[in-house]
This record gives sequence, C-alpha cells and structure tokens, in this order.
Amino acid sequence: MQYFKKAVLAAAIALGMAACQSGTKPATEQEAGAELTPAEPAGTIQVSFTHENDTQQVKIHFTIGDQAVEKSFDLPLAKDVDKEDLYRTVWDKPNSCYIGVLKQNRSTRYYHASQKEDGDLQIFQVGTPPAAVWHYAEGELGLGKISAKKELTESYQKNLQSGKIIADFIVRLEPATSEDSVTLYTEFGGVNRRQTLAVPKGYVPMIQLTGEADHCIFGLRRDDGFDAVLDIRVRDGNLQLTEVGRVF
Repeated sequence: MQYFKKAVLAAAIALGMAACQSGTKPATEQEAGAELTPAEPAGTIQVSFTHENDTQQVKIHFTIGDQAVEKSFDLPLAKDVDKEDLYRTVWDKPNSCYIGVLKQNRSTRYYHASQKEDGDLQIFQVGTPPAAVWHYAEGELGLGKISAKKELTESYQKNLQSGKIIADFIVRLEPATSEDSVTLYTEFGGVNRRQTLAVPKGYVPMIQLTGEADHCIFGLRRDDGFDAVLDIRVRDGNLQLTEVGRVF
C-alpha cells in the first residue's frame, strides 16, 4: 500500500464484508497525519522464512549487545512474492523494532521486537502497530507494493463449481461517473455487487489473476508495481470480498 494523499475507499465495510483481521487499520484523521522518523538501531533484526511440517513460518532473530532472542511464528505467506518484498522492518526506538510481513491474502501481520526495562529481549505478535509505524512500513518502505508479475486484466470470467453451485465467476471494471474512480462489478451464483472505488492520479485500476479459478485481486497499478486493495474469492458457493489494502 503506497502512501499517498488520497485514499482508496474500498467499500468493504459498507457492504458488510469481513475485513482482514490484522492488516486493516482505521483511517482516522490522526492516523492520516502520522509521521515517523526512524531511530538509529541499537541492535540487529534478521528475518527468515522456513517450512516446518508443511507449515510456513516466519523466524525473527533479535540481538542487542550480548543479548539475543529468536522466535518463530506460523504464517501463510503471500505467494509469488520475492523474499525481499515479503517484509519490512521499522525501528521506532533504538531498542524497538516492528516487523511487517505479507500474508497469503496480501494483508499484513506485524511483530514487535523490543528490549524490556530489565534488559531482556522479547518478540511477540501485535494486532495493529502504532499508526506512524504502519504508515511508514507500507508507505515510505513500500510494504505490499509488489511487482506486477501476475497477469493483469480489466475483465475476468470463469465457469466453476463452488459448494453445490455451478455458475460464472465474473469480475470486471466498468466506467464510473468521475474520471478519478472506477466501478468494480462482481458476480457469482445469482449474487452481484457494484461498488465505486477512488483511483488516485497516476494509477490504473486492474484485476490481478492468481492462478486460482475462484480467486482474483482488485488493485491499482503504477509503473511495474501493483497495490492490492480487495481480495475477491468464491468460497463454499459464496462471493467474498475482503479489503486488504488502501492507497493514499
């Protein structure tokens, strides 16, 4: 999610759709103005990704002086993303670092490595980091802004079976009433939705194919990057749209 002045209003909440648990942040006025000056690190952070018994894991190694701690967390990671694009680190204090990692649904999971008052080190998962931290990670550092390696299109249609329903899964872009917005149309099994989304200047709205017949992503392309905004799936015969990002 690239940090710009104008926000994409992904109307998932208004439609009663489930927002992602850890990657969605409220866009309050206070957060919109949040700024961060990164601190000079007093230690080091190393992030690696492993598979243990078919489960993907994030391994974080944190050191300050002669103190060290390492912790692993199970996390389904974003697919088809280079390792260097999977995470970002933000030091908000010399002894405090937030690590943002892209999940499989392109939302963000955050972890916090810090030094306690007694000098011991700790690493734990956080629900939502301070606004200044996630704005910096996802704006200035470009977490979530990945290369558009998957096919991008303006219209997608596939006949498929989900649950007991066989129908066309349709996702397409339609003109909106203003030049700085686009209408997203989605349909499956007799249920269809239209919603208007803002498009910041310099961006092109696109649908990204994932290689899965029942799954695609609406987002915004700029140059060779693609910012995911809505995750669109058919699950158990139901059309599901989940907000996974905003473009400011």
